[in-house]
Amino acid sequence: MSGIAFGAKGKMRPQISPSDAQQNVGETLFVTDWLELPETRVKMFRVGTFANEDDADMEQCLTNPVGYENVDGFMLVSLLLPAHFNNNPIGEAGSFGLNYAMENVRFPAPVFLGDRVRVVCTLTDVKSHAKGVLLTTHNVMELENSPRPCLVADWTVLMRRIDDL
Repeated sequence: MSGIAFGAKGKMRPQISPSDAQQNVGETLFVTDWLELPETRVKMFRVGTFANEDDADMEQCLTNPVGYENVDGFMLVSLLLPAHFNNNPIGEAGSFGLNYAMENVRFPAPVFLGDRVRVVCTLTDVKSHAKGVLLTTHNVMELENSPRPCLVADWTVLMRRIDDL
């Protein structure tokens, strides 16, 4: 496993300007490499979100049938960030994205420590906005050796230009 989530840092340099992205609606923007979810990273996420024994009453979580080895769905959602940072071809010098909306989030299959996941991202909508361009992607996080994905989410980002601030 590389030290960078979902592939090499900077593997995908922006090739599509946000203002020109409309022609790519319906296309798969990227498919990431497989990423293993080791216990060390899951523990770091739990500490970072205060979802650990020191900060929260975790007894119900740790004693349920799914158990401690289950990877939290919110960690899966957070993994969309490095997937997009390292693979999304939409962007240009002087632009940046702001989270605008996350909709239709579902967790069809459980994920456990040591499982491997990857993200398939499709551009579904591009809309003009008073402060930039709204880009909506449909993200499916596949779970290796599972017929069902472990995460499905529609994510909208407002792409802005630094010059327009």
